[in-house]
Amino acid sequence: MASTRDQPGSLNPRHFLFLLGLFLVCPEGGVSLELLPSASQVLHHPNTNFTVVCSGWSQVTWRLPRDSLLDGVLVERRGSSSILQLVNATWRNSGRYTCEEASSNQSRDIDVFIPGQGPEEWFVPLGPGVVMKEAEEDTIPCVVSDPQLNVSLFQRQGRTAVTTTTYDPARGFTGRLNDTSYVCVAARGDEQRESQVYYVFSIIVPQVIQVVLSVSSVVLKQGEVLTVNCSVTDTDMVYFTWEFPRRQEVEPLTDFLPNKILSFINISTATVADSGTYVCNVQETTQGRRVTKNVTVTVLERGYVYLWPSGDTNVSLVLHHTVEFSVEIDAHPAPTVVWTRDNRTVAMETSSVTTTHLTGSRYFSKLMLVHVQMDQTGSYVATVSNDDDIAEVVFKLEVKAPPRITSLSEFGSAAILCVSEGAPPPTVTWYTCHSSHRCSNVTGGWTSQSATSENITEMTEKGVAQVHSVMSLLGLSSVTFVRCEVKNLAGRRVRDLRVLTTSLLSQVAVMSSVLVLVIIAVFFLIVLIVLWRKKPRYEVRWKVMESVSSDGQQCTYVDPAHLPYDSAWEIPRDSLVLGQVLGSGAFGRVVEAHVSGLNHSDSTTKVAVKMVKRNSGSVQSLMSELKVLVHLGPHLNVVNLLGACTGPPEVR
Repeated sequence: MASTRDQPGSLNPRHFLFLLGLFLVCPEGGVSLELLPSASQVLHHPNTNFTVVCSGWSQVTWRLPRDSLLDGVLVERRGSSSILQLVNATWRNSGRYTCEEASSNQSRDIDVFIPGQGPEEWFVPLGPGVVMKEAEEDTIPCVVSDPQLNVSLFQRQGRTAVTTTTYDPARGFTGRLNDTSYVCVAARGDEQRESQVYYVFSIIVPQVIQVVLSVSSVVLKQGEVLTVNCSVTDTDMVYFTWEFPRRQEVEPLTDFLPNKILSFINISTATVADSGTYVCNVQETTQGRRVTKNVTVTVLERGYVYLWPSGDTNVSLVLHHTVEFSVEIDAHPAPTVVWTRDNRTVAMETSSVTTTHLTGSRYFSKLMLVHVQMDQTGSYVATVSNDDDIAEVVFKLEVKAPPRITSLSEFGSAAILCVSEGAPPPTVTWYTCHSSHRCSNVTGGWTSQSATSENITEMTEKGVAQVHSVMSLLGLSSVTFVRCEVKNLAGRRVRDLRVLTTSLLSQVAVMSSVLVLVIIAVFFLIVLIVLWRKKPRYEVRWKVMESVSSDGQQCTYVDPAHLPYDSAWEIPRDSLVLGQVLGSGAFGRVVEAHVSGLNHSDSTTKVAVKMVKRNSGSVQSLMSELKVLVHLGPHLNVVNLLGACTGPPEVR
């Protein structure tokens, strides 16, 4: 511990020269803060003066033991230096003084002790006895005026001594603290003095202060209620300050809710004078962090309505399609929206109206017409009103119907009538074609004849125009086809009509004769087919042989159905290679073939293969024949059986 004895109010000029030398030679990255005197602890006599100079590379500031400046404590700033002076210092000026340089994030402490005259002047009053604990460890500021005192810490309830903390005379007891009350006891010899009671509370201090500022309405009419809320969540200790019009007349209120602190302004009857910006300042008391939010409020003498369309106001739509009309609204108080057509509310059976409150005084309204009909053509009006104002927007809808030809026929002996309808009224164009071979060519085969037509337009009940167009055939020769083309903004349709002239009648007669001959030929062809199908088909017949032949030899009758068939005669289909056809008949056909591996594995034998059609009669006949040949065995007068393939895809 060092002690200084300077003359009151004086500072040796050599000190400043020494500090200047430090500024010139201090290397970059080194310790930039210097204290003069440099002692970290000073014991000073009461009612004397004490001066300490703090110098750095940039601006420095002093942090005092108490938030407020005590009498006799002076701070003078000189460039990058700051001079702390204690004038007529008393025991109340004892404590830790810290010089800080924000640019380098460095600090230097000096503990100043000025002993008091008795036990009443041992503990230095540093503020209210409340400790807001943000972590498990914190400090109880039992600062004393004399570092020679013996100081102990006790829990107030039960007078239990606390031994898990460390003590610094200029700071207090630091360690793990519980949420309870503590008291410090200083002793010197037989004398003791108890400090004020310190209450420890654990508080929540988030990294970021969450502040929410809300208002009942940013736009309102005079006479309505105005409420502005400023709330903080998950923070235990904050301080609210407000800036707003009529601040001297209206007092903000604070309400403590679970996990939330709410400060609010409530004006039951707002006036135009309440218009302006409402600023909420929130300061966290433990670390001093500050958040500011603001909102602008407008109080009107009377309400208003502003209205504008969203999209085109003139809409042309094809029949049975869907259309939407919509408006954007800015109004206060809340408006009423009505959609009408011809001064009547739009029927909900064929439409739907949706009005949405977006935010504040903004609204959105939409009218949807689904599968529009012709009778829905007209003007639709969106009327928006409140107690003070009214506005409207007009939408015009035109429903278009694609053209349709309802009739195309002869009209008298020398004219053609084309009846069509559509909306808007379709235009009619006539075309003629003189050659039936060229009529398929739209561009080259048809000739416009619009000058020879006459149109009459009539309106139907549903708003669809009906057009009657007549084209005269007088003066037109060799006309084969007539075309009626109708079109409007919604589409185009055409229909052709064949015209029967004198030359065409002869062609019709020739075509009729040819048609009769074709019918006769078809009739005879049908007769031939019927006769051919009546031709006897191949069928299996069995005849019972006489038991005694004409030459007197004894014969034996054998029923093939009862004869066995040995599958050893089966030849793999892959061993059989078919060749040319030798003959055919109702039963099937006989083809030349080669069989491999019949006698031995490397041999190839040329054979004749009998193949039958795949029907039950032919297959049964072939199987009977196979059984008989197997039963007879090799014979000089009978075709010898070498093998058979009776499996799928066909029986041989």
